[in-house]
Amino acid sequence: MDLKTCLYVGFALYTIFVIYVGFIGSKKIKGLSDFAVASESMGPISLGLAFAASFFSAATFLGYVGYAYAWGASALWIFLAIFGGSTLGFIVIAKGVRDSNTKIKALSLPDWLGEMYKSDFLRALVSIIVMIQMFYVAGQLSAGGTLLSGLLDIDYSTAVIAVTVVTIVYVTLGGLFADVYTSIGQTCLMMFAGVIVFLSGFFFFKGGITEVSTIIAARDPLLTAVINPKSLHMYSYATVFGVILIEFAFSGQPQLLTKILALKDPKDMKKMIWTWIVASFCCMLVIFGGLYMLALNPDLQQPDYAVVEYVRAYFHPIISTLLAVSIVAALMSTACGLLLVMTTCIANDLFIKTLVKRKIINIPQEKAQRIAFMMTKILPAVFGIICVLMTLHPPQFMGVMVWIGISGVASATLAPMLIAIIWPERINATAAIWGAIAGEATYMVVYLFTNIEKSVMAAGA
Repeated sequence: MDLKTCLYVGFALYTIFVIYVGFIGSKKIKGLSDFAVASESMGPISLGLAFAASFFSAATFLGYVGYAYAWGASALWIFLAIFGGSTLGFIVIAKGVRDSNTKIKALSLPDWLGEMYKSDFLRALVSIIVMIQMFYVAGQLSAGGTLLSGLLDIDYSTAVIAVTVVTIVYVTLGGLFADVYTSIGQTCLMMFAGVIVFLSGFFFFKGGITEVSTIIAARDPLLTAVINPKSLHMYSYATVFGVILIEFAFSGQPQLLTKILALKDPKDMKKMIWTWIVASFCCMLVIFGGLYMLALNPDLQQPDYAVVEYVRAYFHPIISTLLAVSIVAALMSTACGLLLVMTTCIANDLFIKTLVKRKIINIPQEKAQRIAFMMTKILPAVFGIICVLMTLHPPQFMGVMVWIGISGVASATLAPMLIAIIWPERINATAAIWGAIAGEATYMVVYLFTNIEKSVMAAGA
């Protein structure tokens, strides 16, 4: 069986799997709480794997590998930033958020902040800010389109639409139940991909990592330097610190927080964290694929495609198919979590808990709940269409589009979150509102409007 046939079979089986799980999840959804946080009924192992699946998107399997291919060993700072900064962020944020949520029963990050600060305005403000995550979703869909069009020789736009339709169907049907259940299989695939790609270097290069370093250093000594001035993100120690800081903040992203809020017993948080640590280490090993491909073929036009070309050229078709499916799994699991969060922000946080609660829309609560639940069936498709339009002109590095969304949310929400967790007796709604506005405005000025800071990750930090 040739590679293209294997790929068609692999993608078809994966599509059937996620849609089937969506139908299973749909039977458990009776209301908005089921859709958003699975009624806080999930176990630590499954949620730890789901956290990893939502965390490791196409930015990891295409974007970060592309960084390694373009700028060499300096990209490995991402490894430290995720394994160190993000894990620390998970530990700090997770326990505080889940413990407090046993009382307030929030369904999302904006809802949690609104309840902690007793502010409907803060809830509504953060709900609107979260919409910048459409850049994040668009980055995932663009990566899926690039991957499928390259591997299957189909039109880029057709590939983007196919990925979008499948993602929308299973998130609309199954909500967080579908997200978590599919994420278990997705994370296992991603862990397999990371380990296989890393170990392959010891088969293709007799001297292992040392030989790889020697080859790429001969082409340009900066490719093995700790700091690479040519890098978009790791060009100074200050920006490296920024990358670590923003990865710390990443653990508080809305699509990740829903996994924390869904944990059935807060006492199981330690198991969830350890599951994440093991899964994240295995997944991040895929970054070495960029260095291997750089040593084998330094002439690729598109750095984000390094790992795809690597597995297609040097692996058996079945292994190549598993690795390709794992990348699709990574981007779809993240896109699913993001669509779920944005839908919850509009339906629950903005509509029910702000507009209806404040009588701006004066309807009975029972009718409001029915309308909000109906929104969960419509909004994922609306967001999906907008994101597809955003993918028509993707940037050179898909990770840039992804980090516009991540940094945009983190700039506004990290400070209010940490204050509420560490010093709950000191919280002040007015300060949180102005802090969120100032943080978001500063990020937009520094990166989006003036480009004072060229690294989207450091700008967010």
